[in-house]
Amino acid sequence: MNKDYGKEHWTHLLQNCCNNGDDIRQYLNLTDDETARINKISEQYPMCINHYYLSLIDPGDPEDPIRKMSIPSGWELSEGGEPDTSGEASNTVIPGMQHKYDQTTLILSTNMCVMYCRHCFRKRLVGLSDDEIAGHLGEMEEYVRNHPEVSNVLITGGDAFLNSNQRIKEYLERFIDIPHLDLIRFGTRTPVVLPQRITTDAEL
Repeated sequence: MNKDYGKEHWTHLLQNCCNNGDDIRQYLNLTDDETARINKISEQYPMCINHYYLSLIDPGDPEDPIRKMSIPSGWELSEGGEPDTSGEASNTVIPGMQHKYDQTTLILSTNMCVMYCRHCFRKRLVGLSDDEIAGHLGEMEEYVRNHPEVSNVLITGGDAFLNSNQRIKEYLERFIDIPHLDLIRFGTRTPVVLPQRITTDAEL
């Protein structure tokens, strides 16, 4: 993979990402068994890797760290564990908003990611269900205004930068003038896995 993806628009890269073993087989020299195993896992736990990030993997190194982070592995189908590993359900105060720690509220702004990390603790959610996603922004703003112990809002997902620019702006406008807030944070991996989301979007 020698193509330069630096100037390719982020939406095109995202629309053409690889979603299963067949999509990446030629790039990583996968065997039939490896391809079939990845296909099986990605049916249960979605896979998404854009061609830019895929191009950073060394196809000759099965221990390549980017490969291990982004390409499904057989251990993902092992038994054990809990769907909600960090107890997020018990901290939900409004659908899509969690308040686990006094100083922080967390907003699940989307269930989509630029790349589905294989270690993700929200596998019950990302790329699948939108049941836990924020849809009540006015109520969330009111909640934060009524809780002066909250000093920061973390807007995450999924990946917060898969929201539209207008939606990102709306989050900022809702929270920026709340006097007891010190920080508005966006949880995103786009600078690493899809920097074009920033570098090819003049408005952002």
